[in-house]
Amino acid sequence: MHAKGTKMNWFRAVLVSLPFFVLTLFWQAYDYVVPLILSGHYKLSTTVYSMVMSADNVIALIFLPLFGALSDRISGKLGRRTPLILIGTFGGMAGLLFMILEDKKAVTGTSSFLPFLIFLLISVFFMSMNRAPGAAIVTDSFVRPQRTKANAVLNLMAGFAGVIFGIVGHMLITEQGGVTVFTGCLVFVIIAMTLGTLLYLASVRENRFVEEVRAKNHALGLIDEKTDENNSAPTSLTADEKKSLIMILTSVLFIYMGYNGFHTHYTNFLVRHLNKSASWTGPYLTEVGVGMLMMIPAAFITAKLGRKRSSLVGMAALTTGFFGVSTVTAQHPGSIYLWFFIAAMGFPLFAINLGPMVLELGKDSDSGRYMGFYYAAVTGAQIITPTLASFFINAHGYGIIGVYGAICTLTAFLLMFPVKHGDVKPDFMRAFRDSTEVE
Repeated sequence: MHAKGTKMNWFRAVLVSLPFFVLTLFWQAYDYVVPLILSGHYKLSTTVYSMVMSADNVIALIFLPLFGALSDRISGKLGRRTPLILIGTFGGMAGLLFMILEDKKAVTGTSSFLPFLIFLLISVFFMSMNRAPGAAIVTDSFVRPQRTKANAVLNLMAGFAGVIFGIVGHMLITEQGGVTVFTGCLVFVIIAMTLGTLLYLASVRENRFVEEVRAKNHALGLIDEKTDENNSAPTSLTADEKKSLIMILTSVLFIYMGYNGFHTHYTNFLVRHLNKSASWTGPYLTEVGVGMLMMIPAAFITAKLGRKRSSLVGMAALTTGFFGVSTVTAQHPGSIYLWFFIAAMGFPLFAINLGPMVLELGKDSDSGRYMGFYYAAVTGAQIITPTLASFFINAHGYGIIGVYGAICTLTAFLLMFPVKHGDVKPDFMRAFRDSTEVE
């Protein structure tokens, strides 16, 4: 039998993941719709609209660590994270609403681009406010050995948001007089974001959850200099811990350079290299579906292998999948399913572990700041990789994106080997392996 308090509260994990579900829903709509608005309704060139689309990543790179650190210092009835989550979410929705209004004017030729751009920048600024706090509250709500499982639920909810937008949001995109109209799609996103946020407010009591975690830490003997709530001094890392933090963050940078670099150019790979229609969504849906199904099993695998080993296995699988994709030809395009399946099996194993490894190095009182470090590395990858990958594509064609992705992910794999910190202590891991045990 396990000690009282070691049972995983999966329902709580779903509730505290609602802000990230809402956040993901927004970005799914933003990344899909805004490029089409900029190019179709405002007639911007590819270069110009690509620059506009990079604005959110630049804003995020600057402000994510700042908002994460700010959320560590807030104190009040709503807790540390909830105030920024609410301000960021409703500010982002307000910006999106005004973007919709300006876009409707653009369709009729009565709007200039500048007002749309202003509201776009307002929207992405506010949505950068709640990303680190939205992930940190999941961390705050569970003791350290349970954070990988909680992060698996967070990633599952993010995937669920993508599925909802892919099914419902796409259905609400209409054609009027030969012009594509996104109003219904974006209004649906705002309504869904509002409902998700209201459900979060009605069901989550951040301060109570944090107090329960502190009590469990004491009961389970997990109190140390990083979990002691009475020690409010900033985290001080040893030289070895700093090295591990740098190596983990650099690994995060390269793994997402490979992943995002591949997926940024995947549609063109499909059309120009494999001679398939852009509507051939089977491989993509296979990847998304398998990745979602693997999120929770990946958490149990981590309980056996640990975070570092699980991440290495996941990175190896993703590297294998990308190398495999580079062998797919227009004569046998169906083989891409095998390589996407392998890649999708590996993705959750590092996706749910790298964030908790970063958080493990910081104190609980600094979790927002350390979550900001993690997402800054992810964002840095998103800024660098589309342009970098395009250099290789210009030289070798779209068939090179599999090799590009594999080289980046292999680099991330190698960078993880020197990491000595960030895993859960083995003694505590054993106590948390069977989350179905009745307390």
